[in-house]
Amino acid sequence: MKNNFLTFILIILILGIIGGLAYFGLSYIGVDTENILSFVTGTNEVSNETIKPLEVTGSSSNTLLSAQIEQVKPVDSNINTQVSSGRYKYYYDQLDENAKIIYSAVESNIENLKTGTAKIDFGERFNSLLNEANGKEILNNAYQAALDAFSLDYPDVFYLDVTKMVLMIYSKTNIFGTKYTVDIEPAENANYLTEGFSSKADVDNALNRLDTIKDDVASQVANDDPYTKIKRIHDFLVEYIEYDTSMQKPNTRNIYGALVEKSVVCEGYAESLKFLLDAAGVPCIEVVGDGTNSQGQTESHAWNYVMLNDVWYAVDATWDDPTIIGGGEAPKSAKTRYFLKGENSFNKTHFPSGQVSDGGMIFRYPELSKEDYE
Repeated sequence: MKNNFLTFILIILILGIIGGLAYFGLSYIGVDTENILSFVTGTNEVSNETIKPLEVTGSSSNTLLSAQIEQVKPVDSNINTQVSSGRYKYYYDQLDENAKIIYSAVESNIENLKTGTAKIDFGERFNSLLNEANGKEILNNAYQAALDAFSLDYPDVFYLDVTKMVLMIYSKTNIFGTKYTVDIEPAENANYLTEGFSSKADVDNALNRLDTIKDDVASQVANDDPYTKIKRIHDFLVEYIEYDTSMQKPNTRNIYGALVEKSVVCEGYAESLKFLLDAAGVPCIEVVGDGTNSQGQTESHAWNYVMLNDVWYAVDATWDDPTIIGGGEAPKSAKTRYFLKGENSFNKTHFPSGQVSDGGMIFRYPELSKEDYE
């Protein structure tokens, strides 16, 4: 009996030693290098974009060639249309739960991200997902969708270069399985601020300048009806900004380039209209796709949809600020050609894709009015 008891005790001790070795000696922590998820193509940039309608002085020709591009399906009617705290977060509502977690984490860390080096730590939040057969692919897609949506909803976070940010997966494996932790961090220990910004002080200085302009515009339209708010802000941008024909300036695609440096391509116009209409309390979203100009050129483009009297209309401030061949001033009528337009006229030249990044989520857009605003 005594021998049996000793044998039992010995077995318990051996199992305890094996378990300890398994946990402390045989486990390891490492980077899952097979799945370092980087947001390589997910910039809010319209590649190959730069076309504008080239208005020829004295010519009434405006032949528009429409491309055969599949239209994006309109969004569900239950998408939130409230502008809260000076921001209309339209694209967030279309994300799945994993993407919303990532989007919200970026949103809550905006102040830290101004340093260009801060990390966002998710801990084991995605452990269960990553232990699924296709979990890493799902998380990768969620990460890209989250940053696509965030870049569209937050034009004022223009100072982040998401191509320099990565979603890192770390794994700890032992005989009981694998535990995953995840964070967002700078790629290769680099600074992920956009060109021209190297510190939080640089970012805060830029934002202060933008806030001064935003507050001034918002105060001037505060007592206007919604239509007048849209019209005055649209006209301000058309008169204030010059189209950047060089396309080489560091901020040519964002609101800093538009409102401070006063020279941008289409994204700068579209993001500025959203930025200022958000401040004025008018629902506005940025739309990406293709445009065919009066010369028959079709390239990537960006514009806006705005809500007026519970109906959505299209606005293209870029094309309402036409370049004149040989110089000169565009006629006044040319500066509202793409203002508050309905689907029947606007979609002859504009083809929304709903896709910000190559291979990324295809977002849905609101259903436009069929007819132009009268």
